[in-house]
Amino acid sequence: MSDGTGEKRVDTTEQLAADGYWPARAAKALREGRFSRAVEICRPGLEADPALISARLIYAQALFHAGQTETAAEELHRVLIRDPDNQVALKYLADIKFLEGDEFGAMACYGHILETDPGCGGLKAVVRKPPAETTRTITLRRESEKTTTVRSSESLRRIPLFTETMGDLYLKQGYPRLAAEVFRTLSEKNEIPRLAEKLAQATESIKQKEG
Repeated sequence: MSDGTGEKRVDTTEQLAADGYWPARAAKALREGRFSRAVEICRPGLEADPALISARLIYAQALFHAGQTETAAEELHRVLIRDPDNQVALKYLADIKFLEGDEFGAMACYGHILETDPGCGGLKAVVRKPPAETTRTITLRRESEKTTTVRSSESLRRIPLFTETMGDLYLKQGYPRLAAEVFRTLSEKNEIPRLAEKLAQATESIKQKEG
């Protein structure tokens, strides 16, 4: 891999993984999307050395992407006991809470992230919540959603986190303009068809609301 100057840039994770360092091997597997393999590497490694917080975070992420969200949440809580402000752990825990229907808990985690780093708007979530069988609500200030055209800069200031999860929450709670701003911003950074579909859904909701 070149660093742009013609010199080969060393990938530390690749190098450590090649040397047999198990957390690096797990991180490499996670990065390559081999989540089950990352779990297999982390489990015995953490049993032998449970104090490795960075490795436990890799383990939790691999569990999450492997669909083992309950165990992932347990591992994330272990990380947060040692590092209460770990933003990656907080984001993943928020995603899990959202998937489980605990929207208040998810918002609390996002709020904690904002408290520790107000400029963390680049965090994004990739989870999709399955259709809920029961109705849950979050009380938001209705006066912030206007039927008149809202300038982009004003909307951006009102949105704490540009994440897919946040966009889903805005849309569900009847704030299609804010949802559209979130999905539009994410679509500009990530060419993911799902985001374009959600942007179209939010735009249609705006038309229906104002029509």
